[in-house]
Amino acid sequence: MKGVDYMILKDDLLSNFEGVRKRTLKSLAVIPEQVIDWRPDDHKFSFGDIVRHLGSAELMFYHAIIHNEWKYCGHEPDKGPSMEEAIRYLQNCHNTVLTGLHQLEPEQLTRKVKNLLGYEVSAWRIIMAMAEHEIHHRGQLSVYMQVNHIDPPQIFGLKIEQVPDPRD
Repeated sequence: MKGVDYMILKDDLLSNFEGVRKRTLKSLAVIPEQVIDWRPDDHKFSFGDIVRHLGSAELMFYHAIIHNEWKYCGHEPDKGPSMEEAIRYLQNCHNTVLTGLHQLEPEQLTRKVKNLLGYEVSAWRIIMAMAEHEIHHRGQLSVYMQVNHIDPPQIFGLKIEQVPDPRD
């Protein structure tokens, strides 16, 4: 990407990721404590597992950007046994990662990093993957909520039925 101002790119990437996180937190705010351990099957993530996983995965992505190696510290309940503590863990991980990402220089954004499959990609693509990963799990949380008769919040404020139909 010749001619790209990587500092603007970084600011845009991080701003987008902050928006993703705000919408995730909006979803997490409606999950009642009593379902933190609910999971659709014995070997699937629970609500709490997903929240803790998002925090630990964020640290994993950042570690890959900085050290070009992948390490995952787990999502066990001791990282946040209650929904409030799991969200606090998620936000503490996020704050750590954002502080580090804001300090990246342009050459660090364009540096090649091996992805989980061993292919080399630019570090800025890992930041994009981090946001996509969170969106994936937010969708999973939305399904979990609906199965448990919890209305997930609208991510952009309106239900599709509320958007004007141009045919009217």
